[in-house]
Amino acid sequence: MPKIYLKYIYCLFLYGFLCLSVQAQGKYALKVQVAAVEQATLRKYKFPTEHADSLRAERALKQLINTLHSDGYLLANTVSRLKVGDELRVQVVIGQKFTWLKLSSGNVEKALLRRSGFKESQFENDAFRFNQVARLQRSILSFAERNGYPFASLKLDSLRIEENQIGASLNLDLGPLIVFDSLDIKSDFALKTRFLGNYLDIVQGNPYDQRKIDFLAQRLRSLPYLRVSEASTLTFQNSEATVHLKVQKRPVNQMDGIIGFLPNSNRLEGLLVTGQVDVDLLNPFGSGKRIGLHWQRLSEETQNLNLQYAHPNVLGSPLNLDFAFDFLKQDTLYTKRVFDIEIGYNLGGNSFLNAFSTSEGTDLIGTPRIVNNRLPPIIDFDLTSYGLGFKWNNFDDPFVISSGTGINVKASTGNKKISRNVSLPAALYQGIDLKTLQYTFEMGFQNYLRLKNNFVLVNKLSGGLKANEQLFQNDAFRLGGLKSIRGFNENFFFATKYALATLEGRLLFDESSYLLLFTDLAHLRGEFKESPTSDWALGMGAGLSFATSSGIFNFIYALGSSQNTGRFNFNQSKIHFGYTTKF
Repeated sequence: MPKIYLKYIYCLFLYGFLCLSVQAQGKYALKVQVAAVEQATLRKYKFPTEHADSLRAERALKQLINTLHSDGYLLANTVSRLKVGDELRVQVVIGQKFTWLKLSSGNVEKALLRRSGFKESQFENDAFRFNQVARLQRSILSFAERNGYPFASLKLDSLRIEENQIGASLNLDLGPLIVFDSLDIKSDFALKTRFLGNYLDIVQGNPYDQRKIDFLAQRLRSLPYLRVSEASTLTFQNSEATVHLKVQKRPVNQMDGIIGFLPNSNRLEGLLVTGQVDVDLLNPFGSGKRIGLHWQRLSEETQNLNLQYAHPNVLGSPLNLDFAFDFLKQDTLYTKRVFDIEIGYNLGGNSFLNAFSTSEGTDLIGTPRIVNNRLPPIIDFDLTSYGLGFKWNNFDDPFVISSGTGINVKASTGNKKISRNVSLPAALYQGIDLKTLQYTFEMGFQNYLRLKNNFVLVNKLSGGLKANEQLFQNDAFRLGGLKSIRGFNENFFFATKYALATLEGRLLFDESSYLLLFTDLAHLRGEFKESPTSDWALGMGAGLSFATSSGIFNFIYALGSSQNTGRFNFNQSKIHFGYTTKF
């Protein structure tokens, strides 16, 4: 046997011996002694008797005494202790159990007690528990802090002890009523105080609410166009609370251009050059608005235009209003237009409830080929749907995320109307229900886990479902490309049901620059009326994102494989690179 293997086996034995030696070290014993009449009580509390060292034994003893106190044994105490070798011997007196005689409401209003969950029956002839009183105190004081009384205090008054029963009454001192003053903002760019106050829900004259202060940092982190340069402070004067903020402008307005070189399937030689332009203007007038323009050329005859406008805190209310218009020309087959309007309401922190309406329509450009006297896979239709959505996240940054979790769920339903195309025979529409109800459900989950200072593991799950008895290709979700299944052309797949999982590792150079390795796995089903489809798709690759003083350079190389397209083919690999300018 080679010497190197002998050394390896020797090291394994040595390592195992050391591990066994550590495990075999003498354990520290904790022995608790009580009077005979209290042994039954002690047996109710299961606590470890063997510990790694004396410090852990002392902690276990302290935890036992605290547990006894919280269960009403207020006189429980250690009366003697003795250390003998690896053993700690203690004598504990548990004492009698104290119960409530009565806890009266005192000067606390009945309505406030109901809101705090107070029930008199819990404080009559029941065990006296510290944690129960503490919960009641936290609940009442928390309600006061949320309604203009941050200096409120609550104590037990008229305390009396009769044998082993305790009676008391609540005494609440609300203190002065505090209202919010205007925000004190110091910034190096245009930022309207009225907008930021409405966004943070800190409005002059409104009662002080501690929740607004607790969520202040998280809400400010969600604004991508500013960076908090100093920790916010809070001052009180003349029954008014003033929030002081110091923020700096963050260059996030962007122009993003991406060029893709793909094999041209319509020609024997040469490449097909595709493109994408994204323009996003955030906070253009100092009032938090957002304007977006996005254009894509997916193939020679396919182009897509998307326009967005977001207006936060409409008329000073907590409502946000978003508009979006999307227009798609798909080859020489059809055009599709989608108009979406969404009203969002902040539930607190970064939680939003959205109500939306979507108007969608498709028009055929030419006359599609008819096979077996059936409707073609693409038809003319109009769909108007209404739905609800929920969004939540705790990302550490709205753009360059390195830690946090996000959830997005939306569901809608609407009436779908199929239009008769005069270029198609009327017989094709016989037996077809031209008016049907269509359901749509979408969900997304993202998790960014920072394992080390310079490594981030990204996990993403998303899925979608469209339900209707008559689904066609222009109904479907479109997947594939840089933002979904990398390694395939943009919007390559048509699916009425899909599940997509992404695993990505990022090796950080700094907060905005990193190398990445990724894999995208998707299951796709197209439950179309005439030609159902099913497919598995896998995308793998690597990339680089590199930040400069004026923007971010992106480069991604990806390979794709699916059941229908075959195995990985380096001749069909996808290269995407672009430069995002920020100003």
